[in-house]
Amino acid sequence: MRLKRLFTSGAVAMALAVSCAAATVGTAHADESTLTWEPLTTTHWVGLYSMPDASSAKVPWADLRPGGDAVQYDCWKAGAYIGSAGDVWYHTWRAFYRLTGYTAYVYPAWTFAPYVDGAADFHNHTIPQCNF
Repeated sequence: MRLKRLFTSGAVAMALAVSCAAATVGTAHADESTLTWEPLTTTHWVGLYSMPDASSAKVPWADLRPGGDAVQYDCWKAGAYIGSAGDVWYHTWRAFYRLTGYTAYVYPAWTFAPYVDGAADFHNHTIPQCNF
């Protein structure tokens, strides 16, 4: 009986530790107060990537359309260059699709800053550099 109780309490402790660790992974880099919504202000479609690199896998959401769609992000990071447009990427949490009115939780994703807003939030120091 004592061995069963020890095993059960150990399993509960392990489950609790795993769930606490999982809960902190999603919020380690930002909270709602640090997120910025930005409508797409360029003429480019914007993809949602798993890494700050256009050759990385895309997350399973449609590309965003210029002229109404928007993204929500918390920081920027230097990543892969796209042509001569630069190498700044936004760490993206949500995407808003204007035509459907749907907001998708896309974290973790990366969007190419020059295609989002011409990298204005980066150049104007509106958002911080990612610290991870």
